[in-house]
Amino acid sequence: MASRRQMLRSSMVVGVFSLLGSLTGILVETSIAARLSLSRSSDTFYVAFTVPYVIVNMLNATGQFSLVPFFSTLDARHSAAEMWRGFSYAVNMLFLGSSAIAIAGAAAAPWVIRGIAPGFSAPQKELATELCQWLFLIVIPAGLLEGFRCFLLSQRRFALSSASGFFRNATVVLCVLLAFERYGIYSIVLGYFAGLSLQLAVLAAQTLISFRVRYSLTLVGSGEVFQNLHGAGAVQVGGILAWQAVVIVERMIASFLPPGTLTALSYGFKIVSTLAELLAGSVGTASLPALSRAAAHKSGTEEKKTFQNALEIGFVVVSPVAVFCLMLPHPIMRLLFERGNFTPQATLLMSKVFFYYTLSLLFLSGFRILSFYIFARQDAKAYVRLAAVYYPLNVAFDLLYVGLFRAGAIGIPLGLFTTELVTFGFVFQHDLAGIKNVLDRSLAVFAAKNLAAALLTAAVVWVLRFWLGLPQTGFANFVYLCELCGAGSLTFLGALAASRAITVSQFLTLWRDLESS
Repeated sequence: MASRRQMLRSSMVVGVFSLLGSLTGILVETSIAARLSLSRSSDTFYVAFTVPYVIVNMLNATGQFSLVPFFSTLDARHSAAEMWRGFSYAVNMLFLGSSAIAIAGAAAAPWVIRGIAPGFSAPQKELATELCQWLFLIVIPAGLLEGFRCFLLSQRRFALSSASGFFRNATVVLCVLLAFERYGIYSIVLGYFAGLSLQLAVLAAQTLISFRVRYSLTLVGSGEVFQNLHGAGAVQVGGILAWQAVVIVERMIASFLPPGTLTALSYGFKIVSTLAELLAGSVGTASLPALSRAAAHKSGTEEKKTFQNALEIGFVVVSPVAVFCLMLPHPIMRLLFERGNFTPQATLLMSKVFFYYTLSLLFLSGFRILSFYIFARQDAKAYVRLAAVYYPLNVAFDLLYVGLFRAGAIGIPLGLFTTELVTFGFVFQHDLAGIKNVLDRSLAVFAAKNLAAALLTAAVVWVLRFWLGLPQTGFANFVYLCELCGAGSLTFLGALAASRAITVSQFLTLWRDLESS
């Protein structure tokens, strides 16, 4: 069984290396923002990027939730020859599928843009269509690299598979910085294609160096493991398509709001979802191989304990970050965006959008970890029920807040938050994936201690914010954030230690383990 300490170590490895990708991912957005600001040009690019980005996300989520359990089960139950046959099958299917999607998407780009942004002018639609056709090419390397990344994750090779996003994002940033003056907005397209190709090369190289790969031209798979892969993959594709349909509807709604709002919403959700992925996704990624093996061996006790450990670690890493984001949205957005063409007025809009998106951070993180648990158990029915409630509700609340209540830019973040609250109630009420068995008294006590520590942290940050005063320069703003977040982090960890949610001895043991590793 994977202990909480082992899982925390793995989560820290994933988190540290994912941080490289996440930080450079934010740099991608800030470098684009410095060139385009919140404008019609930025709205045009992000509309063009909508569907290719949707598909890349779909491949990422589908691959991780389907292929990691697939490879882990083959490794636990079958021979090496069968595992390499499964690997070859997955890589071949990803290549064929992503190529077909790229060709079809490029052909359908004019209709895609008209459907996503009916409020755009004719020149905007024309430019967005051309950008969209080129951006569909990134789907091919994005699909292939998922096969290698998920295989490495299933073998607990967390470091490079988690850090590989760094190579993609760094390439995009370099292209924007060095080629924008010459190629304009097309430098962003070039950066994404070159970056994803480099990411694929890095992951393929590690796989070939670390393992004796036995590739074959396998296009057909049979047996229970392959059937589970097909079922989980189909469910995941359906769920991700439903989610991306929500994203497209939100883009359609935002296209009627003032210029720059669509981009602000895109940035806000990107940052919050990146935080959820970096924090909770790291925990889920570290726990997925252990959960998958426990499910393969039909060990209910090990499943429950591993999932509880993942939730507890998720509470600890997400809670203080949520406090900082809710209490310091303007300094954070100022640090990330206010440079180049990005004005103080644009920073104010971003701060408001970011604050309301942050309300959903804890729930987004919880549902992220729950998704790992559901697919490790290969419980497709639970995921279908969850998706059938979540996605229609999200669209309904978006329309309610923006259309009926006239909430403007904050309506879509409020719609997400309300959806998360209602869906959590549904999951608990209907005991999806046996969640009531996991959310027992011990976990409730831990969550209460975690909440108390978060409230104390919020109080300390609130006092320090008034005591220090508002920073006047960019560097002073950076120091201000370091001081408040540092003091808040120490307060949070101290409160957890005082309540014995996590003891000092556990911290020291973990530190020694990290030193020895």
